Amino acid sequence: MSTEEEKKQPKSRRELVRTMGQSGNYWYAMEESKNLKKGNSLEVIFWKSPIALYRGDSGEVYAIENRCPHRQLRLSSGIVEGEEIICQYHGWNFDGCGKCTGISHELGKGKGKNELPNIKVNSYPVQEKYGLIWVFPGDPALSEEVKIPAIPQLDQENPWEFIPIDVKLEAHYSMMLENVCDFNHAFLHRKFKPFTNPHLLGTRREGDTIWIDYETDMSQSSAVKAAGEKKGAGLENMTLWYQYPYQGSNTADKYLHWLFMTPIDENHTRCFFVFLLGPLEIPFINKPVPKFLRKTVIALANKFYIIPLLAEDTYILAEEMLGQERHPDIQHLEFNPVVGEFQKMSIEKWEEYVHTEALRKKKQKEAKERYVFTGAGLTKKELRAYNKMLEEKEEAGL
Repeated sequence: MSTEEEKKQPKSRRELVRTMGQSGNYWYAMEESKNLKKGNSLEVIFWKSPIALYRGDSGEVYAIENRCPHRQLRLSSGIVEGEEIICQYHGWNFDGCGKCTGISHELGKGKGKNELPNIKVNSYPVQEKYGLIWVFPGDPALSEEVKIPAIPQLDQENPWEFIPIDVKLEAHYSMMLENVCDFNHAFLHRKFKPFTNPHLLGTRREGDTIWIDYETDMSQSSAVKAAGEKKGAGLENMTLWYQYPYQGSNTADKYLHWLFMTPIDENHTRCFFVFLLGPLEIPFINKPVPKFLRKTVIALANKFYIIPLLAEDTYILAEEMLGQERHPDIQHLEFNPVVGEFQKMSIEKWEEYVHTEALRKKKQKEAKERYVFTGAGLTKKELRAYNKMLEEKEEAGL
């Protein structure tokens, strides 16, 4: 079989999902707010699409395509002045909408904004919530109706304390998703024992959310033994969810977590974890931790328990990624039914994103818009190929 024939062979569902990003038509956590100071910029990436985040003098955050259209330099390597970012090379200014508002050399010197050449790069809706900077990398028209997931414990009058954990993963985002919802890997965590003797009670899908129910023993966890309420009594059942593209869990409404994944490419993912720890007790004396000490206790729990625990997962997922690269065509043995459901939804949502963005680009071109910007994560080549496939189907009467 030739190489071209091999390429045409249908991939397994597992192989296919590992080639796909996530739909850009959702809000994605890109950075912790504290890491972007006034007058500074930095680069984040959504599925191979570099984005420049910068914070103006007003404190507002902007997100634009991270390239100067002149020589394609990263704008994040430039200078922030006022509410604009300036390319380091030739001094081209860009505002938060991606429009070039000034050029330092003779092409633009002395000219007003309306006299400058019409130059623009893509821009993205951005907002801050829960100590994180969120970007909507897809169709901006959808950014008002699609919401950042609500976390009741953080939205109430007296919000729970938390400290976000930023994890950089050397693996595809779907591997992390499959990992956090599959308790069959308890052996990996035999040192920390966050869950033991897990039993999958059932799964169900409701719209774009997949629910997973487990019965498991959390009382063996060193953290629960040290600071958990009643040393883990009553924590035998946990519900997890994949509320596309977000993941989370709830144990007795006392201990919860949210995971916000941002796909970078096939081999890298940025993960922001928000762990919500309800009742905490002072070790050895079993008295509730006073409010003024909770943030300190949570910081210690992150440092000595949660972050080392997650390090075991990131290590093993990098190993899984290596295994896939070495053995891409060998059949994958999977015994947890929820993994297949995750993969189906991920493929479905990515294909929906490609479809809607291809149609949006087509309408933009038909309207003869000068700057045709599609959602981040998609290339012109992909969209052209998709439109060609649609045209071929129409011609064939399919």
